[in-house]
Amino acid sequence: MTVYLWALYRPHVEPKKGFGDLGYLIRWLGKQSLPGEAPADWVVMLLKMAERNGRSVYIYDEDGPDQWTVTLTRTGLKVLPTF
Repeated sequence: MTVYLWALYRPHVEPKKGFGDLGYLIRWLGKQSLPGEAPADWVVMLLKMAERNGRSVYIYDEDGPDQWTVTLTRTGLKVLPTF
């Protein structure tokens, strides 16, 4: 599994950062109580579809009152599954 770095930005809130595989990101995003109707797995799918040179950005409600942004960066690290 590939390891990713991510950051969640919201206005007037300290950014939250994390790392792990995409499954972990989906679970992590689901716990963030973000406004919007897109499920976390959709957000991650859109991030992967928009990935260019190992990086992508998802912006919800750009310039609106509920704006939040997730950045995703693919690392060169791989994690072996544990059994």
